[in-house]
Amino acid sequence: MSATFSSGFAAQIEAMLEWRAGLGYAKTLVYPMKSFDRFCVAHRPGETILSRELVTAWCEEGTRTEWPAYKAHAIREFGKYLKIVDAEAFVLPAEWISHRARSLPHIFTDEELATFFSAADSFTACSASPFREYTIPVVFRLMLGCGLRPQEARRLRRGDVDLDKAILMIEQTKYNKDRRVPIDAGMAALLARFDELANLHRPGREFFFEDHPGQPYRGRWLTASYHRCRGMAGDLAPGSTPYTLRHNYATRTLMRWVEEGRDLNVWLPYLSAYMGHETYSATAYYMHLLPERLSATGLTGTAGIIPEVTP
Repeated sequence: MSATFSSGFAAQIEAMLEWRAGLGYAKTLVYPMKSFDRFCVAHRPGETILSRELVTAWCEEGTRTEWPAYKAHAIREFGKYLKIVDAEAFVLPAEWISHRARSLPHIFTDEELATFFSAADSFTACSASPFREYTIPVVFRLMLGCGLRPQEARRLRRGDVDLDKAILMIEQTKYNKDRRVPIDAGMAALLARFDELANLHRPGREFFFEDHPGQPYRGRWLTASYHRCRGMAGDLAPGSTPYTLRHNYATRTLMRWVEEGRDLNVWLPYLSAYMGHETYSATAYYMHLLPERLSATGLTGTAGIIPEVTP
């Protein structure tokens, strides 16, 4: 039935992936589900029930210690989907999934950001990547200035950018949570100038940052451009990624609020909604990246913090 999957779960795997794609999720489960499918064909031919024994057997395949998190996450999502469609299935408990210690992102100083964007502004025209000299400085400023995820910035459609109202409409996000992101006057002016130039370069384009007609820039292009900026800035922030700009937006916003004397119990939920976080703890995490003066507010944990607001 499926050219991609051939185990007893083939139809259900295909259906789950199509269902998730329809909800706007990224295709991150395709690879692990192919691995699961191959395992079933080789070791459990004809198996059609996702049992606890089957789940643990696949997760333990080839491992000596803990299960690979990507396997555990994928099979948990598959089990949850099967339950939704009323199929018999074992759902791997979330607490069984091992998570690596989260490394702390680099927090740029003002001087480092000035150096980074000086490098971004120095890109010249390139036949292999037309319009990069305008795109690179703007897309990275947008990510830092609005806390956008890399894929959110890349996939912005021109119709998602309302320059008159200074609003970005962020759709098909990581957690399928659409949201409206206000931008300040300076960012609106920057985007307006870019839009005018880009429209001359490619009239009627679909994406705000468009690589080829009807196609946004790819993630690897954005990552490569970020690392070129780092290199041109003297190998600034080794180990950082484009996502580091989003982290810096969050920490800088919180630090500004602390300096302004704002009550974070009141304001933090708005940052959570603005950034499109699925859980409130995802926003509270950024408190741990700030200096000791923020820790002194007593808000470095999530206990007692009001629930996140609805975007």
